[in-house]
Amino acid sequence: MNVRQLQYFLQVAELGSVTRAAEVLHIAQPALSRHMRSLEEDLDATLLHRSERGITLTEAGECLRESAVELLRHFDRVRSEVRDRSGDASGELTIALPPSMSELLAFPVMQRFRTSFPNVLLRVFEGSSGVLDAWSMVAQGKADLAVVASGEPLASLEAYPFIEEPMCLLGPPGSGLAMDRPLTLKDLVDRPMVAMSRPNVGRMRVESAMAERGFRLNVAMEVNTRQLVLKAVEAGLGFTTLPLCSGSDLLERGAISMAPIEGVVISWLLINGREQGLSVAGQRMQLMLRQVAHEQISTGRWPLARLKGFMPSEDGRPPPPST
Repeated sequence: MNVRQLQYFLQVAELGSVTRAAEVLHIAQPALSRHMRSLEEDLDATLLHRSERGITLTEAGECLRESAVELLRHFDRVRSEVRDRSGDASGELTIALPPSMSELLAFPVMQRFRTSFPNVLLRVFEGSSGVLDAWSMVAQGKADLAVVASGEPLASLEAYPFIEEPMCLLGPPGSGLAMDRPLTLKDLVDRPMVAMSRPNVGRMRVESAMAERGFRLNVAMEVNTRQLVLKAVEAGLGFTTLPLCSGSDLLERGAISMAPIEGVVISWLLINGREQGLSVAGQRMQLMLRQVAHEQISTGRWPLARLKGFMPSEDGRPPPPST
């Protein structure tokens, strides 16, 4: 069993066809079939179930697929670390980011990272709570680095303080909301809400705080994407509660109004695997995330947010892990 055979196997498993996999891999179909038979003989297990409908994985094949993904990521990390010792960062890097940070953090970082490290293949995953479990992605080795809302850290992960910002009430233009006039939780009670579907960390923070005071949100609509929630608010269909960063772009354009909610904040962490650590590319990305966040806060584009842990520096030393 070797790295090439594992790569071939994963391609066959993904496409469900040796013929289509051979076309994608640019090798002859008989040669690819020989590689698969050799792999099965080496492992003394049947990996592929062949039928007229195509190829499916046996139980042993499913087991190998899970292990192969992790093994190949480890090989890539080792290769990148060796190359990094003699030149620029290279290899692959996978990060997971919350959609609320698309405008202020994700896209600016993607632009800067691509310019600074053109030899690194960057993969970015974005999704809302309950759809993208960034904690599990990092723990399972499917992502190298992630920004997550604070929670109970897993023993296998390092968690570093990153940003703290207020939860806000977002409303249509002219609804009387202003960033310099914070609201109390009681101010939310009678407003019709376009809420993010559960589970959503920000919504749970607000609802928990309100429940402690005997209040409830007046949920008129539930929507499962941030983009659609913001469109609904912009169109005057109701109000919503989101982290401050979620509506920054629309606020700048005057498409919505916004006010912070007193006493309700959300804290973001940077997490990575404890055992495997970060490659040089991962370390550069961790530093770049902090640098971009620092710039957005310093210029006023991310008002009321606080960078936590440590200030960006050229040596890239990490802050102490969160406890």
